[in-house]
Amino acid sequence: MKPEFRKPDWKQIAAWCRTALRRFWTVFTRRLWMKLLSLLLAVLLWNYVISSNHAITRSKTVTGLNGYVTSQSTLATYGLALLDDPTSALTNVTVKLEVAQSDYALASPDNVQVMLDLSSVRTAGAQEVPLKATSTYGKVTSILPESVTLTFETLDSRSVPVSVELTGEKNADCWYSVSRTNPSVITISGAASVVRSISQARVYSDVSGVSESYMRAEPYVLLDGEGNEITQSMLTRTSSSITVVTDVYPTKEIPISTDIADVVTGRVAEGYEVKEIVIQPESITVAAEQELLEGISELLIEPVSVEGLSQSFSARAMISLLSDFRNVSTEQVYVNVTIGEESVSEWVDNVTLSFVGKAENLQLEWQSADIQVYVTGPRSAVEALKQDGIPVTVDLTGLTAGSYSCALRFPTENYPDVSFEPETPALTVTLSQATAE
Repeated sequence: MKPEFRKPDWKQIAAWCRTALRRFWTVFTRRLWMKLLSLLLAVLLWNYVISSNHAITRSKTVTGLNGYVTSQSTLATYGLALLDDPTSALTNVTVKLEVAQSDYALASPDNVQVMLDLSSVRTAGAQEVPLKATSTYGKVTSILPESVTLTFETLDSRSVPVSVELTGEKNADCWYSVSRTNPSVITISGAASVVRSISQARVYSDVSGVSESYMRAEPYVLLDGEGNEITQSMLTRTSSSITVVTDVYPTKEIPISTDIADVVTGRVAEGYEVKEIVIQPESITVAAEQELLEGISELLIEPVSVEGLSQSFSARAMISLLSDFRNVSTEQVYVNVTIGEESVSEWVDNVTLSFVGKAENLQLEWQSADIQVYVTGPRSAVEALKQDGIPVTVDLTGLTAGSYSCALRFPTENYPDVSFEPETPALTVTLSQATAE
């Protein structure tokens, strides 16, 4: 006989669940504050156990660290210097730490230091130098990269001169000059191959907008013999900057006197004289205090001697400079002295008159009168004209019968340095038809 299957009484089950929950809530809410306090104490106790027990550790990775070099000065003790700059190899270093659970949150890049210790290096050449790290919290378990390969050379030292190059846009009305640098020489120490290639320390001083003298500290660069810049990061220098003193003064273009009395000294040969003075350049640019420039309108040269000379010549002469001039564009000029016969003026009445261009059918008559000419020119030419006479021509070309006032023509083509001034500049002539014989 099969047992009879009975359907569950859901109402009884629901009633039982309600009764069980009611009993649980009654037990749970009885002295609830004591139970919550116990839970809190348990949590605190657990935290205390965790924080006081340093045997409980965790691994932490710190990234993006930058290292630094130590004991670099120790290399000099062994006559060595670092050739390579390890800065790029000491960036973005990763350090793994074993940190107590209580210090886990405290370990950060701020309290982890990475260093490249060079104290173990004793010889020149390429060497692999391990990285070291320390941390305020925890223990360093690994470093990545573990080491850096560097090249070491023999330590060398030399002194190089300081030069200054003025850059920028200069004032066109000013003169610029570097008068002093401090220091004028600096000593460089470092890897021998680098130190031996350095030829100078160059300062680039910008004078844009500067119109007065100045003194200021300037940075400098190191240059090799071909003008290429050399990095200074691994070099030891006696100075990190250069004090540059630059003089700045206004300028003025001043002409040079060409007055004969200012230019020459002595007396030329008898019968000769200085005709002309030409100085090249005609003016020079002078730099000085503004007040001094305003008081100068002309410069003088140290006179050149013409004693006993009868021919033109050229010579170099020094400019007579004032002690307060700061700069001149040139201290010498070329002097061209033209010497010629002494010029004289005299009346000459030895005149030979001739007529040209008269038509054959005309008869010529002129007013008879003495012709006198005031002649000015070199003494020898004037004396020759007095002795030989002056050939004077009257041109009748194209004239017909009648009376005319004709100009006198003098031999200027034969005597280019002589001027002729007749007492009467024209001659009255009469032309008439010739009578048939």
